[in-house]
Amino acid sequence: MNTTDAQPSKTQSTIPPDDTLPGRIAKLAGVIGAPHFPNADRAALKRWAPGESPPLTFYRVWLRSIDGDLPSPTQTQAWMIITWGLALGVDHQRGRALGRVLAESRYAEARLERLLAAPLDILPDLFASLMRFLAAKGEAIDWLDAAPLLLTQDTDKRESTHRRIASDFFRHLPRAEKE
Repeated sequence: MNTTDAQPSKTQSTIPPDDTLPGRIAKLAGVIGAPHFPNADRAALKRWAPGESPPLTFYRVWLRSIDGDLPSPTQTQAWMIITWGLALGVDHQRGRALGRVLAESRYAEARLERLLAAPLDILPDLFASLMRFLAAKGEAIDWLDAAPLLLTQDTDKRESTHRRIASDFFRHLPRAEKE
C-alpha cells in the first residue's frame, strides 16, 4: 500500500467546512468572484442598500451555493452586507487584515472611530460607507477579519474585534501620521 494514499491531500485539508465562517466566506467570495457569475445578479446585489430587503439573488446564491438554510433573521442583514461588499468589488484575500488595509489606504481615523463605536443599528450604514471607500481604492480585505464586525452580537467579543482592528490600524499607519 502506498503511504501517500492514506493521507488527505493538501487541497482537501485546507478547504474549511461549509458551515463555518471561513467556509461560508470562501464559498461566497468564490461564487460572486467567479468569471461566470451573471452580471445581472452582481448588479442586483450592488443596487441593494442597508435597511432594504435582500434581493432574490441573495437568497438564490445562499441557498444554492453557500448553505441549505438561510442565515437567521438576525444575521441576514449582516450576510447581505458581506455579499454586497463582495459584489461591489471588495474581494476576499486572506491575510489582508482590515485595520492594516485601512491604514495603508489612508482611511480617516475619525471615520474608523465612528465605525468601531457605532451602535448596532447604525453600523450597517457606516460599514457600507467603508465598503464604498475600499471598492473605490480597489482594495481587497480578509473578510474573516471584517465579518465579525457585522456578525458578532456579544459585547465582549465585539470589543475584542474592535481592539484587533484598531491595533492593526495604528501599527500600520504611515510614520508621519503616527506622530
